[in-house]
Amino acid sequence: MYEIKWYFPGSIDEALDLIKLEGVIPHAGGTGILKSRLLEKIKGLVDLGKLSINYFCEENGEIKIGAMQTYGDVIENLQRIDPDSILIKALSQAASTPLRNRITVGGSVSYFPVWSDIMGPLIALDASVTLLGENAGIYNIRYFANNRLLRRNSLVKEVKFKKDRWKSYYFRAVRTSFDYAAFTISILAKKDKNLVKDMRIVVTGCAGKFNRLEDLEEKLKGKETQDLNLDDIVKDINLEFIGKRHGSPEYLNHLFQVELARGLSQIFRD
Repeated sequence: MYEIKWYFPGSIDEALDLIKLEGVIPHAGGTGILKSRLLEKIKGLVDLGKLSINYFCEENGEIKIGAMQTYGDVIENLQRIDPDSILIKALSQAASTPLRNRITVGGSVSYFPVWSDIMGPLIALDASVTLLGENAGIYNIRYFANNRLLRRNSLVKEVKFKKDRWKSYYFRAVRTSFDYAAFTISILAKKDKNLVKDMRIVVTGCAGKFNRLEDLEEKLKGKETQDLNLDDIVKDINLEFIGKRHGSPEYLNHLFQVELARGLSQIFRD
C-alpha cells in the first residue's frame, strides 16, 4: 500500500488539476473512501474543504445544494423552507448523527452505494447534477447515475431540483435503525382531494441500483384514491433483488410489494 499524500487546494481549478494525477482522488466526508475496494491503490487525497461548494440556497424556484453540504446541513436548511421534504425524512434516518455530520451530498451522489438514502429521493425529485472539470455540465441525476464515466477527472458542484409542494413518503428496509438498507422506497404525490394528480415512485437497492416505477405512476394518475385496490395493483410488480444478508431475492421482492402497498395507502390517506 502506498503512503497516502494529502493535498489542500485553495481553488476549484487547483483541485481539478490534482485529481488528474494517477491514484489521486477527491476527499469530502471520507466515509465512502473507507468502504472503497480501491483503498490500497490510493496515492493521494484532495481535501475539498476550502472550495466554494458548501452552500444551500433557493433561487428562481429551485433548491440548490452545494456538494460539501453534509446530510445534517441539508436537514437543518430544508426544515426552514420545506419541513415536509422527502429529503428530511430520508436523511434523518441515514446512518448515525456523527456520520450525518460527515457524509456529504457530493460524495454520496458520486459514489451512490446500493444502500444510499439520498439517491431515491433525488431521483424522485427529478434532480440534476452540476459537474466541474473534464465532463463539466448539468446532467439529469438518472443519466448521471447510469454513466459512471462522467465522474472521470470531474467534481460534483451541486445538485438542484424544483421547489414544489409534494406529499411524501420514505421507507428503508432494515433490521435495525443503524443497518444498511436492503432497499428504499421514495414516493411523491399530488392530490386534489381524492383525485391523484401526479405521482413519482422510486426504488433503490434493486438490480441496476434503482428503478423508477413509471408504469405504476401512470396507472395511478387520474384515479380516485377510494377506488384503488392497492394490494391487487402491486402484486404484479416484480423487481429483481440480489440475494444478500437481508434475505433471498424472492423474500425481498415480497417485502417490497408489501411496503409499497403500505406506502401508497399512507400517502393517499394523509
